Amino acid sequence: MDHLVRVGSTHVEELAEILGVSAMTVYRDVAELERTQLVTRRRGEVTPAESSLTEASYRLRINTNYEVKTSLAEAARKYLTRGSSLMVDDSSSTIPLVSDLSDVAPITVITNAEFVAEHVRNQEGVRLLLVGGEYESWANSYFGDLAEVAIKQIHVDLCVMSTSALSSTDFYHPNENVARVKRAMLEVSRKKILLVDSSKFDRSALYKVGSNTLFDLIITDSDTPPEIIESLRDQGITVEVVPRL
Repeated sequence: MDHLVRVGSTHVEELAEILGVSAMTVYRDVAELERTQLVTRRRGEVTPAESSLTEASYRLRINTNYEVKTSLAEAARKYLTRGSSLMVDDSSSTIPLVSDLSDVAPITVITNAEFVAEHVRNQEGVRLLLVGGEYESWANSYFGDLAEVAIKQIHVDLCVMSTSALSSTDFYHPNENVARVKRAMLEVSRKKILLVDSSKFDRSALYKVGSNTLFDLIITDSDTPPEIIESLRDQGITVEVVPRL
């Protein structure tokens, strides 16, 4: 999985050589990864599992495009203020944002993601509200009616999230339950920021979450096509572009 995160896709024979095992061993291991929906295999080529119908495991997403995600999160950091409330979803792009909140503490963080909670629960001056619901292991997060009801009981200063795919007008996610939680979070947030790297504009996903105009600010990287950035700005959306290293 570490190798797939780095290269995107590879062949069974290459994995066998790298790991120093037989191709049959790799086939058995890949079959197990397929069963847990971490990878897909087609004609010997193994690829991280992500499509318009399925989202990749949080373990895979955390390590994908990490440098770009860090740049996007750093750009969003200046919008955090002491004494405020911050809501983040199960997007891996938010991890660099919440990993160290000492410069804006005291602050309250609300999330439905266990892996986000793990980063903030022991930070001094950070109050954690973990939204419960039905636990989904692939996302290491909580969704469903209970999560949505809990979210709708609060009102937060700032919501920062990402998404699996977006066009110049709308944003999407492969999972209906995730899409519903994102909508609920946006409804109860005063200011809303979307962190989205340029690769998301090349993807598709089944469920429409909402219009891009729901966001006060979209932060993306410099590989995003200029015509898309111009289209977003024409809709009245503030777009901040960070250099891609």
